Amino acid sequence: MEMIIKSIIDLVQHNTSYCAFLIVFITTCIEIVPIKINPLSSLLHWAGDRINGNIKMQLGEISEQLNQVSDRVDKMEINDMRSTILDFANSCMNERKHTQEEFDHVIDLYQTYETIIKEKDLKNGKVDLAYNYIKELYTKSLQENSFLK
Repeated sequence: MEMIIKSIIDLVQHNTSYCAFLIVFITTCIEIVPIKINPLSSLLHWAGDRINGNIKMQLGEISEQLNQVSDRVDKMEINDMRSTILDFANSCMNERKHTQEEFDHVIDLYQTYETIIKEKDLKNGKVDLAYNYIKELYTKSLQENSFLK
């Protein structure tokens, strides 16, 4: 046992630079879990942040632009639904006859419209009045069976 310890001491004394390199290499490559020192992970994380910093910034900009486009599309969709419902109510007020399927479509469209309005926390005014007229006319047409065939 004594001989082994003496051999190790001799090896360290004669190869100091080699031993220092070996210690640095081992501490860099081996992550000591209980002490929570992860030099290799930290170094790679730092390098990754430097390399990907520009990409992260560009992804943030793209995400913002995508949100803006999504908001514009939502507004267009809401306006299209609103126009369709108001046009249908106007057509009914001008005594144009419609099929039951047309009424069903507008009623479904209104329910979708209301869901989006609530999700976006927007206000609805004139469409409610038009929809109430459409519902009354739908009920009357059901009772009298006066839909366009």
